[in-house]
Amino acid sequence: MKKIMKYELVINEALRSALNYHTPDEQINEFIRFFGRHISSDRIYIFEDCKERHVTNNTYEWCAQGVVPEIDRLQNVDMDIIKWWYDTFSKGESIIIADIEDIKEEHRMSYDMLKAQNVRNVVVCPLRYKDEISGFFGVDNPPKGDYRGLTIFLDMIGTLLISLLKLRNSFIKSNKEARLSSYTSLSKIYTSMHLVDVQTKKYHIVKMTDQIVECLGKDFKKMGEYEIRDDFCGHINDMVEKMCIESQRQESLEFVDISTLEKRLLGKNNISHEFIDKKSGWCRSRFIPVDYEENGMLLHVLFCIECIEEEKKRENWLIYLAKKDLMTGLCNR
Repeated sequence: MKKIMKYELVINEALRSALNYHTPDEQINEFIRFFGRHISSDRIYIFEDCKERHVTNNTYEWCAQGVVPEIDRLQNVDMDIIKWWYDTFSKGESIIIADIEDIKEEHRMSYDMLKAQNVRNVVVCPLRYKDEISGFFGVDNPPKGDYRGLTIFLDMIGTLLISLLKLRNSFIKSNKEARLSSYTSLSKIYTSMHLVDVQTKKYHIVKMTDQIVECLGKDFKKMGEYEIRDDFCGHINDMVEKMCIESQRQESLEFVDISTLEKRLLGKNNISHEFIDKKSGWCRSRFIPVDYEENGMLLHVLFCIECIEEEKKRENWLIYLAKKDLMTGLCNR
């Protein structure tokens, strides 16, 4: 009982410290930093599962001074590598490895992965939401001692972490919806608008007219207003193939190539390309950068298409007026 009361006091202090920060990411990082220092471990981390792709990702990590961070390397980890962890979690148990040499023969892949991170011992607890495992929370190289007591402590922390992660998700969703809503008013001049994550190739459709949806055909699925879709490259290539006249198709495909976009946008506030749509006539596609990482890496862009058929007609009429004499129809000098 005294030990549980001590744990609760530590958790309360950690929450107070975390609430000094404004964003959910900052709060979660402070929360695990507090426990890392309290436990005197080498590393504390959170992994969140992506069941659609059957991978788990290291989303938060705190490291003691002198310990090499692993968060960048531990992305898209195949869940089968640590399948026995999930099997253990399903039984309502946590992972306790007092010495990784004990698992060398039975779980060689896990052993090699932990050994490469200079892990000697580790305690890991599942993150559960609505009776489903959604990831795990672990401590590398905690002081040798009462590992069972540590799992009780981590289970208590895990419950709070789930709450913080859900608050983060709500925060991200509300910000994203507000941003997409602001783009909706901008999209009025366009026939279609997409918000694209340049790094992951995920995208939102901010606007798409019925004419374009009809052009894409029955294979194109209408989804929720703020639904995230995968594979912008495949989607936009399909749009080009179905919308653009054959003689201009290759040039249009080169324009929508995401792999070269960052270089082409360097120092510019947008780039554009004109093409003839099979149904609407002349159109203009445009990439507009939205935001960059601190190191200058392009994160998001808006991809927009507008019909410029009337603009082209006016332009051609002005060219005609400049070149021809209205009375005789002969070319001017």
